[in-house]
Amino acid sequence: MGRFWQSWNMKALRRYRKTRHGVGVPLSNVHPTPSSGLDPSPESVSKLAREVGLPEAAVRGALSFYTDLHTRRDAIRICQGTSCTLAGAAKLKSLLADRSPCRDVYCLGFCDQSPAVLDERGEVHAGSEAWRLAEGGGETSAPALAPSARSLVRKPLVLGRVLAGDCSALDAARAAGAYRAIEKALTQSPAEVLGAVERSGQRGRGGAGFPTGAKWRACAEAPGEPRYVVVNGDEGDPGSFIDRVLMEQDPHGVLEGMLLCGYAVGASRGIVFIRSEYPRAIERMRAAVEAARAAEIFGASILGSRFAFDVSVVEGLGSYVCGEETAMLNAIEGFRGEVRIRPPYPAVEGLYGKPTVVNNVETLANIPPIIEHGPEAYAALGTEKSKGTKVICFNHGFARPGLLEVEFGITLRELIEEAGGGAGGRRLEAVVLGGPMGSLLVPEEWDVPVCYGAMGERGIQLGHGGLVAIPEGSDSRALLEHWIEFMMEESCGKCVPCRLGSRAAWNLLRANGQPGARPQLERLFDVMDQGSLCAFGQNLPGPMRALVRHFGDRIFKSAGQS
Repeated sequence: MGRFWQSWNMKALRRYRKTRHGVGVPLSNVHPTPSSGLDPSPESVSKLAREVGLPEAAVRGALSFYTDLHTRRDAIRICQGTSCTLAGAAKLKSLLADRSPCRDVYCLGFCDQSPAVLDERGEVHAGSEAWRLAEGGGETSAPALAPSARSLVRKPLVLGRVLAGDCSALDAARAAGAYRAIEKALTQSPAEVLGAVERSGQRGRGGAGFPTGAKWRACAEAPGEPRYVVVNGDEGDPGSFIDRVLMEQDPHGVLEGMLLCGYAVGASRGIVFIRSEYPRAIERMRAAVEAARAAEIFGASILGSRFAFDVSVVEGLGSYVCGEETAMLNAIEGFRGEVRIRPPYPAVEGLYGKPTVVNNVETLANIPPIIEHGPEAYAALGTEKSKGTKVICFNHGFARPGLLEVEFGITLRELIEEAGGGAGGRRLEAVVLGGPMGSLLVPEEWDVPVCYGAMGERGIQLGHGGLVAIPEGSDSRALLEHWIEFMMEESCGKCVPCRLGSRAAWNLLRANGQPGARPQLERLFDVMDQGSLCAFGQNLPGPMRALVRHFGDRIFKSAGQS
């Protein structure tokens, strides 16, 4: 009976998705009151269930999943990402909690200025200003500044308009070259645009490094209408903030990449999904869409052509795992943000069961230069297995924090010691590359080129390209506890190894004196990465395992174990 019910439920869900062609169900319009959580009445749940055409139980399940629906809207959000944790976020929270309602978030995307808090007005305060706010200087505390941005590439592909200044306004963006690539593309066929992306060798910048052209080809050739393009703006890896900066300072560059994708694969609708921890990015992207629509860059006739494409911006509701593409699609549809079993992949059966390209922000920002200047010029940069450039994010622990665009092939050591300036005189014991789902690397492992192929051969995860410095003398046990707690808090709960494994790991680490805790923990990491459904559960044990391997004697010293 159980298998029959599960099979029937999956078929019903797929039929539902294939008949829903709108832009999500209106769960994103449901918000808690300023002074309390959502706590909807039975009447409200019943009304919402009728609006979205789902059983009340499904609506209750979705509402219970998202943190934003169960916390105060006026609470100060305190970043607990790895960079902010190392910068004293716990102490910052203890100071703020005495005066204001607070809540933890991962992450606010100001890792270069840690620690960071997001106040009730939507302003981020970082570094010394965050401490001033905590110590009672809220009236004079200034919002966080834009990060330092540099390039080692003569003609930067991604940071060009960021380096030129704020290009969020349409006039400024067009003056700096925005939408020239789509004008050129509209003189070509969609097949020619798709072919150019394939020949460029561009790979997705969301972490997996999957060839962008291959993903687009799969969507273009999959049966089903309409097709969708979804921008994954749920960048949440602590240590990375390039997507936030692009959405805030060059939103039209992201939208142009989206338009080019839509034209190449035959899509008519686009959705930009942005995490709620990025309120300024949400505001800027929505304003950019409205301005572009008014200029007929979006709508029924793109720049006077026969190509029709329109865009909506959807705000997340507080869930790190929604950065995983299938969990994000569930969130847009109004379901719990749980991962889907693959195959089918989103390119074949994605949003509402239709062919969908899901690309992250930096990936799409790479597309206009490919079309404007030609795939050969793009492919001439980088390495054989990683073409083009990559933006690296340095956290506050480096002497030169901020954004740096580099050509693939530069070594990790050159980035850390020369471009990042090391830790400003302090010795670095390790770095975290690619966030908590990336890799923890000690100095002996830094002589590797930044390249998906070369790093993959050594089991190194580039991720979003964020670098977090781990200075000498850092509390390794506290860092491990931070990662395990992060996994417990942010697991979607879909699979047992991730949901229960993280809690079992927490119990093992906290059980000081328990014989054999270290080998048990290491075996548990193996179970988690081999048995979890998505990259969250598969990759998080990697840096934790490396931390135990390199600093285990320090971590388990208090328990008298080795």
